[in-house]
Amino acid sequence: MTVFPWQIPRDYVNPSGNLSASGYYRSYVDQELANQFPQWMHIRENPISVGQQFMSPMAMFLDELEHKMDDSFKSKFITTAAVNEIDVLYKLKLPQSVDITDANASGVRCVAAPSGGAPSGVNQIWVEQINNLERFYYQVLPTRLEVVASSDYASSVDNIAWHATPSGVLDLHQKYTDFWKVEHDLTWAYDGNKMKKQDRETMGTYEEYVLTGSGTLTDMYFYDNMLWWIGVEGNNYFLNITNPKTQQPQSQYLDLLAVFNMTDILLHEPSKLIIDEERNIWISNTNESKIYKLNPRYDYFILDRDSRYIYMREDYINSGVFVSNT
Repeated sequence: MTVFPWQIPRDYVNPSGNLSASGYYRSYVDQELANQFPQWMHIRENPISVGQQFMSPMAMFLDELEHKMDDSFKSKFITTAAVNEIDVLYKLKLPQSVDITDANASGVRCVAAPSGGAPSGVNQIWVEQINNLERFYYQVLPTRLEVVASSDYASSVDNIAWHATPSGVLDLHQKYTDFWKVEHDLTWAYDGNKMKKQDRETMGTYEEYVLTGSGTLTDMYFYDNMLWWIGVEGNNYFLNITNPKTQQPQSQYLDLLAVFNMTDILLHEPSKLIIDEERNIWISNTNESKIYKLNPRYDYFILDRDSRYIYMREDYINSGVFVSNT
């Protein structure tokens, strides 16, 4: 009988460590701004013109503002409100022996263990401090995956069907605005080591990018403004996270954000991928006999120096948390 959970550590994380890895990216708002100019001007015709590159930082700000306002409006209604928002935090009162004002100390350090294991050896995890509240809530990447259950194969999960091929994956964050002010929905497709950004209706390709990551892509899913995809390399299996936001001027690659090695955990080669609204990851195997349920875990904390409380995203009640500033 299989005993869960199983822990999958993170093999790689982008040096920036968060969703802003691409930094300076090209938003569709850039073309919308350029479309205010006359049709004969170069700034409107050429998406990599100096003028559009100059406007790109402002377009990024307007893009983010538009999505924040849209999310705020949706949160007013039960049927459209996001169900994956963080609604529970775990707090710990720092003992007086931990001096948070000591300039010579290395800062507050937390160590814990998943699944109630002792905080030593391979079970040990360091809980990373985040100093920015927005980043703590919305911009950090998973530090590990936790396999919480397995079940017999089903043709769908929560009424979400498995993809037949790794194509037609709708980009829920960006769109394409053309020279004539027409907006087009975007999808992502994988074809021979290339990621293609395509028109949802015509399937015409707007841009191509070399895919970097671990393994050959077998399936992908767009969730939380990122592309999550399964990579298979022989008998090695990986879950990769890629940033779909593309740089300006156009880059040849998409930024790889994180990689998780699932080889020692999954008993069969993974094939298909679904991520539901509650952040549950579902992976089916190649012979369609098993489905694994995984949860991304976020081992981070933020410190309130005034109250001396540490707030954490994950529950370490079973194992306890050890704190020091040495």
